[in-house]
Parts: sequence; structure tokens; C-alpha cells
Amino acid sequence: MKKSILYSAFAILGFGTLVLTGCSKDEDTTAPSLSLTGGTSITVSLPTTAGGAGTWSDPGFSALDDEDGNITSSVTVTGASAVNLNRKGSYTVSYSVSDKAGNATSVDRVINVVNDAEVFAGSYDNCTDSSTTFGSVNNFISTFSTSDTINNLVKVVNFGAFDSTGTYPIYIKFDGVAAGSAITLNTNNQFVGTVAQVTQIYPTGTGVNSGTAPTSFDITYQWTDGTATDIALSKYRR
Repeated sequence: MKKSILYSAFAILGFGTLVLTGCSKDEDTTAPSLSLTGGTSITVSLPTTAGGAGTWSDPGFSALDDEDGNITSSVTVTGASAVNLNRKGSYTVSYSVSDKAGNATSVDRVINVVNDAEVFAGSYDNCTDSSTTFGSVNNFISTFSTSDTINNLVKVVNFGAFDSTGTYPIYIKFDGVAAGSAITLNTNNQFVGTVAQVTQIYPTGTGVNSGTAPTSFDITYQWTDGTATDIALSKYRR
């Protein structure tokens, strides 16, 4: 009788073990998904006035896990405080999240802060400047570089062939990159030499010819040295 009871106990224990083993869950090895609203790359234009852009505002993100569900609240964000919308550059914001099993996912977002006039930057080595009073200057080199802090603002070295040393650069603004877009002086009466000044740019005869490579544009302007005043046309070609 005791022997029969013992065998039954082993049978019950064995059956119980089999049931427990059959109901065990598989190990969770699937990492959560992490999505960024707006994508992994965002381009932002500089402000039109220095310091006018404010601070970076994240467009959002979400994280889902096949076992834990919505785990967006567990996402860790780093690098956001370093994004400077008031200075040209590329900034990386990193997002990471882990589920309860320790499976991790990370995604980076790059914020590119740009000057929209960047396409016009560089050297123009086939330029001409002509006026009725002083004649023409041909094949001079002029260099354009974009501002790091103000959108569409461009520094010009050797504007109108006045100063190749870069001692007297002037600053102009492009209103766009499309053909026909206006070009203006950032401020009037900018020195291009010890006494010579560019006093104004005329809308007529001024504008973008091509906003794609090779870019080109014309500028009709007035200048004075305090004695003589002249109207000239500068053509900038790559």
C-alpha cells in the first residue's frame, strides 16, 4: 500500500513538472521601436536678426515594446540643450530607451542650422565691374562667405574690385535663391576703401541670375569717394 502511494506521488510530481515547463514564457529578446516625429534629419534656417531664433523645441518621439507596450515615458534624450538655433552648424540629439527585459534601442536626430544663402558662398573668379565714368575692370576675383548668425547675410571681399586685401568687406543680403531674387545692402554707406563707400544698391539691374551651380548674379550700385559719385554694374560669375 505504501509502495503504491509513493509511485502515485512521483507520477503527480512528474505531471506537475511537465505542466509547469509547458507553460513557461520564451525569453524577451526583442528591442523596442523608437520613432522620431519629423524624422532623423531636420533643417532649420538661421533667424533674420542675430539671436532671434529662441530655443530648440523637440517635435516629439514615441517608443513601443511588444511586451511592455507604450514606453515613451522611459525615453532618455541627450544633447538637446546644445542645439543653438542662432548659430550655423549641425547638432545631434540622441534618444534611447530600454524595455523591462533590458533590450535597448537608440536613435540620433541631426538638426542642421543653415544660412539659406549658402549656395552663393565661395570664390567668383570671372567678375566684371563697369561704369560710364571709370570704365571697366575685368576678370577680378571676389569672395563671398555666409554669416554664421543671420540668415541670407553674406560678406563680400573685393566688391566691385575695390579691395582685394579683405580690409574693407561689405555685407549684402539675398532675398532668395530663385532667378530674379533681390539683393540688397545690409546697411547703406559701407566703406570699400579708405574713403570710397557703396551708398546704395539699385533694384533695377540687380538680382540673382542663377541660384544653382554655377551661381551668378548682378549688382547695380552707387558709390562715392567724397568727390566723385558713380553708378556701376558688377557681374559675379564663377
